[in-house]
Amino acid sequence: MVRILLVDDDPNILRLGEKILSHANYEVHVAESALGAMDILNSNRIFDALISDANMPEYSGFDLIKTIKKDRRFDNLAVAMLTGLREKKDIEKAIHAGVDDYIVKPLDPLLFLKKVENLFSKKPPEERPEVRFSEASTYYETQVMMPCRILSLSEDGVVLESKFAFERGDIVKMDNELFQQLGLSIPSFKIINCTENKENFSYFVNANFVGMRESELQKVRAWVFKQLSKAKRSA
Repeated sequence: MVRILLVDDDPNILRLGEKILSHANYEVHVAESALGAMDILNSNRIFDALISDANMPEYSGFDLIKTIKKDRRFDNLAVAMLTGLREKKDIEKAIHAGVDDYIVKPLDPLLFLKKVENLFSKKPPEERPEVRFSEASTYYETQVMMPCRILSLSEDGVVLESKFAFERGDIVKMDNELFQQLGLSIPSFKIINCTENKENFSYFVNANFVGMRESELQKVRAWVFKQLSKAKRSA
């Protein structure tokens, strides 16, 4: 998968850019500063492209690109600069700095993706060795861990906030510190519905417990009752 590092000190730009690129099947990593970007680039991951904001506090995108251009490890890295509509001087400065392209903010999803495609037409991503497993050959059972936040818990199940969409009817397993505290084995859930939260570029997910023993459900009921009792006493 093509790997892109997106750098901007504006968290809204990072969230929007990450969402657009992820939906286009790019692997996206984000950094809020030039120093954070260098830490990621020095982590031995191979990146295919760097997209950096021009103006950031402390060290600018130009400082970041100047550093990268001095390092032979990044000779094959495609580089684009994010600039504002009125910052024509930054566009000229970016071109002189040796970037492969520039992208104008605010981000328009279609234009943004078109710019990224053009970027890779100039500098195609490196091919990485890959072993594919056919249906007839050996395969490896895998569990995928995805970060989610539990918004509510009841004896029926949970409401989550997730960066990833779930399909209705899917059966998933979830493990976190709360379930461990309750003494539950890793519980299974059935996805009831999944709705997009456009304000935060995430999803609200309703999931019900499946296959829970009565003794485990009693632990959940007891914990919920205890928390509600605490809330009433403090009210």
